[in-house]
Amino acid sequence: MEEHKKERIKTGEGAEEKVKSWLNDKDNLAFLGILILAFVVLIYYFSLTKNQPLWWDEAEYMSTAKTWAFNIPYDIDPARPPLFPFLASILFSLGLQELSIKFLIVLLPAFLAVFFTYLLIKEMFDKKTALLAALITAVSWIHIFYANRMMTDSIGLLFGLLVFYCFWKGYINNKGKVYIWLSGLFVALSFLIRLTGILYGAIIAFFLLITQHFKPLKNKNIWMILVFFLLAISPYLIWSYSHFGTPFAFRSGYTGTGNNPIGWYMINHVYDYPEMGFFILFLVGLITLIPMLLSLDKIIRGEKTYANDFFMVFLVIFILFFFIYFLRLAENRWLIAMSIGIFTITAKGIIFVYDKAKQNAGKTLAVVLLLAILVSGTYFQLKHTDMIIKAKKDSYLPVKEAGLWIKENSNKDNVVFSISYPQTVYYSERETYRYDYMNETAFDSLVQEKKPRYLIVSIFEKGHPDFLLSTTAKYQAMLKPVNAWFADEKKTQAALIIYEFIY
Repeated sequence: MEEHKKERIKTGEGAEEKVKSWLNDKDNLAFLGILILAFVVLIYYFSLTKNQPLWWDEAEYMSTAKTWAFNIPYDIDPARPPLFPFLASILFSLGLQELSIKFLIVLLPAFLAVFFTYLLIKEMFDKKTALLAALITAVSWIHIFYANRMMTDSIGLLFGLLVFYCFWKGYINNKGKVYIWLSGLFVALSFLIRLTGILYGAIIAFFLLITQHFKPLKNKNIWMILVFFLLAISPYLIWSYSHFGTPFAFRSGYTGTGNNPIGWYMINHVYDYPEMGFFILFLVGLITLIPMLLSLDKIIRGEKTYANDFFMVFLVIFILFFFIYFLRLAENRWLIAMSIGIFTITAKGIIFVYDKAKQNAGKTLAVVLLLAILVSGTYFQLKHTDMIIKAKKDSYLPVKEAGLWIKENSNKDNVVFSISYPQTVYYSERETYRYDYMNETAFDSLVQEKKPRYLIVSIFEKGHPDFLLSTTAKYQAMLKPVNAWFADEKKTQAALIIYEFIY
């Protein structure tokens, strides 16, 4: 007993010493400070957005989740991968509500993305570059904004970071074959969250092809990446086949938009991520890539020197190429994977400026300049964050309130007609049908078949049939307004009206 007690004391003392040793490292303290900053910022905006209405995309995921958890009628979109709503449905089934679910599968992954940004860049470069890249990630307005929406961007980025971290640590730095295998698992998880998550795997594949040609094909651990990927996505393919009649139903939403002009405008998204404060440093960071460019022939022959720089540049170019030439249409958040490369290059630019200032003006002025860069860059990011979150947090509020009103003023077997389809299903939990762009005959036929109780007309979606908006006696007799929301304080401009069918 006494020996066990002594051993526990020694173990406790050892752990305490490790903690003290870790905290004595200035870089570790800086990392801890960045994590605290990231958590405080995320929690602050989480508190502001706790009651904000869901947008269309958010409601698609969450209506699917309620369908699986509570058997609420809803037509699942085959273009939406299932992992995000599946996780939400489990949490719904356990009794959790929207706010808790949002914290667990959106906000927490956004926080962990900062953590793994540091680990990845430290593995690829050094602590200083990792700290700066993690800081920029922590204050990025795009990251924070979508971390406060029921979107897949944060958790998809987290899995993407884990793909690169495991690949670089296991294959490039040769620190364990298990890491290599796990990179395949994380490619699958990212794909199951967002279909474009497959790009993380494609980037690795093309990087290896360029730098090592066909040599990796002889490495069984590389093949294990594919094995883990296929094993992880096989349940989804089986479910897709049973539900939609094809394992590749997801292709309906991702076949490219080749008829559109080439999306050169997406180059502007390179600015969207670092924005004013950090974009200049991103441009400076490009200067640090000159040695890599001069060593391209060696990199292509498989040398590891500057391979990390090449990977980051290739990452940004590959993502841009895919969206500019293939999809040709994208929001800035769709290109979130390239923020890893952009923020890393920006971090290298900051270090370059600091080193030059230190050489020419001394350490004190260099530190002052560094702090000025970080404070100004952070200020511009958080200013944009604050503006856009507060401006958007009440958008679509009438749609949410209308759905909740219908839930309170209807029976479970009642039917609703609404063009805001996923939001109405999510909030009302009633069987809902779209009627956008219908002609009068089709509309009347659907009414006869479904016998709806309520119909929603609003300014928030397009496609309301002209005949329905007219004041014909037929529809005046059929539809009775029972509630309305207005776009102005004087209540002269209706934003949303709920009608009840009169039979």
